[in-house]
Amino acid sequence: MERFLLVGTFGAVGAALAVGTGAALLRYHRTGEFPGADDERIGRSRLVALWLRVVVGAAIAAFAAYDLTAAGLLL
Repeated sequence: MERFLLVGTFGAVGAALAVGTGAALLRYHRTGEFPGADDERIGRSRLVALWLRVVVGAAIAAFAAYDLTAAGLLL
């Protein structure tokens, strides 16, 4: 039970990180501005860091799903 709570929590945080940052990046590519930001342009290094954040969040969520499935706690 503790494994489900610990790994599941990290997986949920990773998924929220990936989905939330991905949605903000999608809005930036559609409208040219981030939610709640002023009219300043974002540099290339900042965009790369945000995409890396999406990848890391998705990797954490995928690992948590794999680990919980392998342990028989999910599905």
